Amino acid sequence: MAIEGFLPLRTAVLTDPVLQEQLRAAPDEAALFEAVLALGRERGHQFSEQDLRAVVNANRRAWLARWLYQ
Repeated sequence: MAIEGFLPLRTAVLTDPVLQEQLRAAPDEAALFEAVLALGRERGHQFSEQDLRAVVNANRRAWLARWLYQ
């Protein structure tokens, strides 16, 4: 998995309110994924939709684990 390609984009989005608003405007998950992949390509980051889905799923599992095992 090319998660290392995703991490710099994540950092950029977390520090840039304009990028955050751009991604929040996505009407659904498919559009959000498309926007994230496009932002990554524009900035020269190498990760696939499968990589992005793996990151999202891992974060969902971690969130659920925090709530279930408190």
